[in-house]
Amino acid sequence: MSSEIPSKPASTPALLELDRVSRRLGGRAVLRDVSFALRRGEVLGLLGVNGAGKSTTLAIIAGVLAPDGGHVRIDGRNAIDAGRRIGWVPENVPLWPELTVAETLDASGRLRGLARDARRATIERELTRLELGAVARRLCGQLSLGQKRRVGLAQALLHEPDLLVLDEPGNGLDPVQAAQLRELIGRLAPDRGIVLSSHDLAEVEAMCNRVVILHEGMVRHDASLADARGKLDAQFRAIARAPASAAA
Repeated sequence: MSSEIPSKPASTPALLELDRVSRRLGGRAVLRDVSFALRRGEVLGLLGVNGAGKSTTLAIIAGVLAPDGGHVRIDGRNAIDAGRRIGWVPENVPLWPELTVAETLDASGRLRGLARDARRATIERELTRLELGAVARRLCGQLSLGQKRRVGLAQALLHEPDLLVLDEPGNGLDPVQAAQLRELIGRLAPDRGIVLSSHDLAEVEAMCNRVVILHEGMVRHDASLADARGKLDAQFRAIARAPASAAA
C-alpha cells in the first residue's frame, strides 16, 4: 500500500510536530526528547519492540497524556487546543458491549457535540465507508475483533479529523482483516495525516510511507520508506539489540 501513498515534499508544512517530548511514568523515563514531524497525506509508522514508548507517544499526541517536557503541535497550535482535529483509536477499542453499533456511533456523535441531523449523516457515511452496515444493529459485545476495530475507526472518523492516531491497528487481525485495514488506510491517507504504531516491520512497510523507530524511549531512525526499503529490517534488528548505553 505504501507505493500508492507518495511521500509529501519536504516543503509541505507539517501537520503534526513533536519537539523534544519527554515523559516519565512510575518514576521511569518512558520518552526522552522525542522529535519528529508528519505532513498531511503521509502515513507514519512508529516502529519498535514492546516497551519502546510507542503507545505513550500516541497517547500524548492524542492529548490523553500530557508530556513532562517538550511540545506537541497541530498546524503550529498546542495539540490539546486542537483536540477536535484529532481522531484516536487506542489498542483496546473502548466500546459499550450492551449497545448496538449504530447506538455506539450515535453516542459518540453526541459526545462530539454533533447535532441530530449531522449525526445521522455522519453515521451513515461511516457505516458505508467502513462496511459496517450489515452489523449496524448487532451488539458491540458480539462483534469480532476486526469488526470492533472498524467500529473504533468509525468513532474516530465521525468528525472528519485532520490527524488520525492508531495504536497497533493490526494487532490480532487475521490476514483478510489485515488486508482490509491496509486498503482502508490507503483510502483515508490523502485527506489527512495518519500516525500508527506497530512492532511488526511487514505491517509498517505495507501501510506507511514514513517510519520512525523508537527504542528505549528515543528516536533512533526517521526516514521515508522509499529511502529505507531493503535496509529497514537489518536496521531495526540492530537498533532493537543495542544496549541502553549505545542508544544514549
